[in-house]
Parts: sequence; structure tokens; C-alpha cells
Amino acid sequence: MTPEEVQSLNDALVALNGCIKVLGERLDALEKYVVELPTPDKVLYKPKGVEEYLDMKGNYDEIYRRIEELKDGM
Repeated sequence: MTPEEVQSLNDALVALNGCIKVLGERLDALEKYVVELPTPDKVLYKPKGVEEYLDMKGNYDEIYRRIEELKDGM
């Protein structure tokens, strides 16, 4: 290899290394963001007429219970 080719290869490797470092930093930031996202079991809601806060499943159960109540009343 000529010195020019070695220098060109070195420049390319340095550029790739910089890109990989930036991607690693971006991946770390994304992982931190995803860990902090609320999951359905952490989302609580207190529907009108219910004494306690319900998670997503409990809220869906309450919605379907009320729908069934409406259907039975018709």
C-alpha cells in the first residue's frame, strides 16, 4: 500500500469510528427514553362512580361492564 492509500484508509476508519460512537450515544439515549415510558399497568384512571383508580385492564373491564349494563337495560 502506498502512503496515500494508508492515509485514505485511516481517514475512513476514523470517520467510521466517529459514526459508531455517535450511534452508540443515540442508542443509550433511546434506551433511557424507552425505560421511562409508562406501560399500561402503570397508567391509572379513576372512572366516574368508581372508588379506586383502575389500571388499563380494570378500566376496560369497567367499560365492558357498563356496556353490558346498557345492553341488558334495552
